[in-house]
Amino acid sequence: MKFSVAVLAPLGAGMLFCVLLSLATGNGPFALMTTIGQGAWDGAQNAASTVVKVTPLLLSGLAVSLAYHAGLLNIGAEGQLTLGALAAAVVGCAAGALPPILLAPLTLLAGAAVGGLWALPAVWLQEKRGVHEVITCLLFNYIAAYLADFLAQGPLGDGSAMARTPLIADGAVWPCLARFGGVGVTFAPFAAVLLALLVHAWLTRTAWGFEMMASGTNPFAARAAGVPVSAWRRRAFAASGAIAGLAGAFEVVAVHHRFYAAFSPGYGFDGIAVAFLAGNAPGWLWASSLLLASLRSTDKWLQIILGMSPNAITLIEAVLLLAVVSRTGWERLAASVASRISARGGPGPDAPPDVPSVAEERGR
Repeated sequence: MKFSVAVLAPLGAGMLFCVLLSLATGNGPFALMTTIGQGAWDGAQNAASTVVKVTPLLLSGLAVSLAYHAGLLNIGAEGQLTLGALAAAVVGCAAGALPPILLAPLTLLAGAAVGGLWALPAVWLQEKRGVHEVITCLLFNYIAAYLADFLAQGPLGDGSAMARTPLIADGAVWPCLARFGGVGVTFAPFAAVLLALLVHAWLTRTAWGFEMMASGTNPFAARAAGVPVSAWRRRAFAASGAIAGLAGAFEVVAVHHRFYAAFSPGYGFDGIAVAFLAGNAPGWLWASSLLLASLRSTDKWLQIILGMSPNAITLIEAVLLLAVVSRTGWERLAASVASRISARGGPGPDAPPDVPSVAEERGR
């Protein structure tokens, strides 16, 4: 993916909004951006906290991106992530007698399976009843949140007043590669980046990836060419839900070691911004997820240092998302400016030479 105006313009819009918001709150023009940089990367512990947040953001963005390439919009990653985390916690507790070599992958597989199954009704209703997948996913997000809360408080809880499950077995916990203060970094962020690169290679280098993208880009032409469009859309949406569920499972095995209600601050919804900010290119999701993770790591710092509400981060994310979804307008504006510059400056050095018309040749 080329970093064109369609990608750089939203970043510029976000920086301009940071300057205006900083001035409006009585701070210096660059105080907000400086605080974001310090809160996310000043010190090993802050940097480790930012890196840990990359995993759920990147995988949620990958889930949105994969479905988008099939012509679908999965905004149900939050619910799929929540139930995937709950399933991983349940398996991590119930199957604790298994050896770690079996328990660790089984825990992740459970989260991915539940996330994929939770995504299937949306695409089924879209195909059979014409219900838009966005509506179904929004409703299923609420169902997943309340269902997980009920289960964590009741039959799957640890017996305390808090809505949480017991700790998973030690064999399901991913070991820390390094610990900085109270923050431990596992292999999870690197596994998420590796998975995104593999999906990018699958989409761009394989015939199956081409068929899936053709199903989303032009389903009529793809169907005429013999591509099973409906099957690919179902597979893509199920895989999208599985990746979102995997994001929740990683949070359980690598960060919290249990499920508790409202453990996600909206990672599934942030995945939409992560995907669109990277132009839905899985190979560049690491960059957009790193940006969103930096913002997520500084919400408390804004309140402590600048006296600003942590909701300012939500405002910045909203501006970035609005700028990204209007990228068609940015591209048209850039093309219009380029054409005007070209018209004023005349033909460039690479312009083709003037070719005489047929009438001119006959006149000669």
